[in-house]
Amino acid sequence: RAAELGSKDAHLKLGGLYLRGKDVEQDEAKAIRHLQAAAVEGDALARGLIGSFEHYSENYILALQHFMIAAKLGDQDSLNNVKTFF
Repeated sequence: RAAELGSKDAHLKLGGLYLRGKDVEQDEAKAIRHLQAAAVEGDALARGLIGSFEHYSENYILALQHFMIAAKLGDQDSLNNVKTFF
């Protein structure tokens, strides 16, 4: 219900649940949708997770863009990922 109301924390948690298939059926599309909603609201972890998904999918330019935004928001893991590109 909180995700329906736009809670970035709820979107982040739901994205993680769908990504791992914990307590719900695993669904990458739903996971990404929820993570994107959290990322748009400024959640650095969600943005970094999207970057990881893009990197895994070999969309390196998109991955770098997401990692850079997440790093700017303070996500240390994303900053470390940015460093690997250079």
